[in-house]
Amino acid sequence: MKKKIFCNSFLIFLFTITSGLFAREIQRKGKPISVNYEWDKLEEVILGSPKKLTVPGNCPTIKFGFDYQSGNEEWIKKHGGQEMSEIDPDFYKKLVQQSDNLAKILESHNIKVHRHNPDLLTPEELVFMSDLEKGHNFLYPRDPVIVIGNHVIETALKLPMRTKEKFIIRKIFNRIRMNHQNFKYVSVPSVSPSFPVKGGIYLEGGDVMLNGYEIYVGHSGNASNKAGIEWLRNYLGKDYTVRQIEIKDFQHLDCVLSLIRPGLAVRCPDAFVGSLPDSLKNWDFINIPLEDAKKLACNVFVIDQNTVIIDERFTYLKEELEKRGIKVISIPFDAIAQMGGGFRCSHHPVRRIKKK
Repeated sequence: MKKKIFCNSFLIFLFTITSGLFAREIQRKGKPISVNYEWDKLEEVILGSPKKLTVPGNCPTIKFGFDYQSGNEEWIKKHGGQEMSEIDPDFYKKLVQQSDNLAKILESHNIKVHRHNPDLLTPEELVFMSDLEKGHNFLYPRDPVIVIGNHVIETALKLPMRTKEKFIIRKIFNRIRMNHQNFKYVSVPSVSPSFPVKGGIYLEGGDVMLNGYEIYVGHSGNASNKAGIEWLRNYLGKDYTVRQIEIKDFQHLDCVLSLIRPGLAVRCPDAFVGSLPDSLKNWDFINIPLEDAKKLACNVFVIDQNTVIIDERFTYLKEELEKRGIKVISIPFDAIAQMGGGFRCSHHPVRRIKKK
C-alpha cells in the first residue's frame, strides 16, 4: 500500500515538473510564424523604409520597377546612384512622412512592426551588385521574401540593385527566431551575376498570393519566371497547389489583384491574359481601370478581412469597399507609389491569425 501511494505521489510530482517544463517551452517558443491567407488578421509585419533611397543606375535589360517609364530614362542615366534626399529634398520628406504614417497606423492596431532598415547592412552588403546597377530601394519588402504557412522563402530578384535586400531579411528573421522557433528558412537558388533574361530562376514576393493551400503566382515576364514558379511548386510539394496566372504590362500580380476576404477582390481586368483560376471565378470583383492600376490602385493593405488601407486618391474604391461592409482607412501614399510600389509592396506579413 505504501508503495502504491509512493508511486502515485511520484507520478503526480513528475507530471507537475514536466508540465512546468512544457509550459516554459511553449513560452520560450512564443507565437508561431504563420501566414495562410491574404486576409487573416495581421499581427506582425516587415515594413519598408525610405532610408538611403537612391535613383537606380541604368540597367538596359530591365524595364520595370522603380517607376521605370519612357520619360525617366534620361533622369536615371543622369542621377543613377544619387540619394533622393539630395536630388529632391521635398519629395524625400514626403516619402518619409507617408512611410512613417503607415507604421503608426499599424502600431495603433497592435501590429508588431519590423522595419526593412538598410542600417542593418554592413558596408560590403550595401554595395552588393553595385558594379551591375547602382542604387538602393528599401521601400518594398514584399519582394525579397515569401512567407507561406511557416515557410520563410528568400527569393531571387530580377533587379541587381535589389538583391542586397536579402541580407536585411536574414537579419530580421534571425531576430525573430528568438521568439519564433517553428519556422523553416530556405532560399531560392541565386541568380547568375549576368542576370540573364532567359535561363536562371526568378521568384518575387509581389507575384505570390495565398489562399490557404492554393497559391497563385503571377507571370508577366517582368519578374517571376516559369522556372521560379516550378521551383516553388517543387519546394512546397503535394500539400499545396501552385497556380500560374498570366498578366501583361505590369511587374507583379499584386499590381493588378488584391484578395480582400473570401469571395471579394480588387482587380484590373485589362491586365490578365486568359481566365483566372476556377477558385476565383465566382468572386465579387471591384474592377479598377488600367490607368488607375498603373498608379497602384489595386495594391491595397489588408489588415484583416474587415479592414483595409488604401490610397486616398481612389475615392470610388473606398465607396465600393464600404458598400460591401469593409472599413476603409484612406491615407496619402502617392509618393511611395511613384517609386514603383503600393501598399502591399510596402509590407510583408510575418504572422496572420484567423480572427475570432
